[in-house]
Amino acid sequence: PPLVYILRCRGENSSVARIFFMARGQAATAALVASLGAFLFGLDIGYIAPILECPSFKRDVGHLTNWRSKASQIPAGQAGFIVAIFSVGCILTSFPPISSFFLDELGRRSSILLGGVIFLAGCALQALSQSMTVFLLGRLVTGTSIGLLSNVVPLYQAEMAPADLRGTLTSMYNMMITTGIFCAALLDEFLVDIDGGWRTAILLQAVPAMVILACMPFLPRSPRWLVQQGRVEEAKATLHTLRGDSYAEEKIMEELNEIVEEYKLECDNATGSWKEVFSGRVFTLVCIGAWLQMLQQLVGMNAFMYFGPRVFKNLGFDANLFQTLANAVNMVFTLPALYFIESTGRRSLFVFGALGMTISTVTLGLLGIYGTMGSGYGDLLKPKSPWIGDVMACMVLAFIACFASTWGPTVWVYCAEIFPLRHRARCVGVSTMTNWIGNFLIAQFTPVLLSSIGFGTFLLFGIFCLNALVLGWWLPETSGVPLEQMGLLFDRRLGTTADDADVVNVRVQKGSVASYGSTKVA
Repeated sequence: PPLVYILRCRGENSSVARIFFMARGQAATAALVASLGAFLFGLDIGYIAPILECPSFKRDVGHLTNWRSKASQIPAGQAGFIVAIFSVGCILTSFPPISSFFLDELGRRSSILLGGVIFLAGCALQALSQSMTVFLLGRLVTGTSIGLLSNVVPLYQAEMAPADLRGTLTSMYNMMITTGIFCAALLDEFLVDIDGGWRTAILLQAVPAMVILACMPFLPRSPRWLVQQGRVEEAKATLHTLRGDSYAEEKIMEELNEIVEEYKLECDNATGSWKEVFSGRVFTLVCIGAWLQMLQQLVGMNAFMYFGPRVFKNLGFDANLFQTLANAVNMVFTLPALYFIESTGRRSLFVFGALGMTISTVTLGLLGIYGTMGSGYGDLLKPKSPWIGDVMACMVLAFIACFASTWGPTVWVYCAEIFPLRHRARCVGVSTMTNWIGNFLIAQFTPVLLSSIGFGTFLLFGIFCLNALVLGWWLPETSGVPLEQMGLLFDRRLGTTADDADVVNVRVQKGSVASYGSTKVA
């Protein structure tokens, strides 16, 4: 068939080709359906910025007397809290004792289903609200759903995937976030100026949540969670389902034995207590994961996603249209990461992405400070000439493109794969909660910073981008390394084991489509 011919012409070793030839198994299907949880996340990020500027929302929820005026605006502090309370909900269910309970006791699949149910409740509260209190409650409830989903979805994807496709399949998480953001922006573009259109935009978010509830029960549980529960035979059957009939029996047994042996070793050397999460090598990994997640927020990406119209309206462009363009760039530039995250590795994406973001934010900040004029501060300033506004707009889009193709997906992949199985749910909970704390800080204080120091805000983001560059340069490469080998990889980086210790690296052999790869000593 033509599709097979095209994939073969691109090379059977490409991630896209391997996903296609793996279609008889359910790993790709499971990753895609689970990533709808990330799509919900993106919808919630993408819809809120234009709705805050929606006249009927200002009337129905904000109760502004001058809601018809384009100059009317929900106060900066209140607008920040509308956005930030969503992050508070995310923090609640990302709180490690809570998230780890759901992930370990209910399991990965059941947690995704629960997140879908909670999301529907939050949508209903927001869409039917007649007051700011009810709307804020809906935002909080929806946040608890996304907090749980942001913990479990990338973890489920990473545990279902073979080592040489783990980066690509887990990157679907961020790809669906950006797709959700773009879809929400499109909905807002058509609905935001219609009387009550903001309610329709929110209600439509329930559709993917219902798809999750309809499809997820038919997908397999994580084989690593099954091993953790002592259900080894079920784990073996699940691996057969995930890998497909063409996958060799000995490869399945090899993968299963590696999971079982590594988990037994962890149990022999650890009690599974919370104290162990905050001591030794595990704590070091937690710190790395937490700082990666915090930096993903503090570099400033969500400042554009949440408050883009407040920035863009002073660059000489239609604010909502430019927001839609920015969201489109965000979605399109996530796609290359699906290929490069395996072909070039995680580390190169961290380094080059941080470098591009640093250049973009510093240029934007300097042009904003020295190339604008106005009688006020922050979002009241205007470019001194049209070309300055054009360059600033290009820097915004360049920043979004750099983030979307590197730090956006790669952080979620990295944090889903570096932790030991016995502590994985707790460690992921800590790192993901850190992400939501950063999200809250961005949501709450960006409008305040824009109103006080203006485009100097982006110089502050530039400092964190530079920090991200340094961290990315230091991190070890995890592409192709089985989950059960991550401890040894980081021991080598931290200098706690010999540099010549064997780390297995899985790569696909050319001409072997049915198998995911052979092992070799790195």
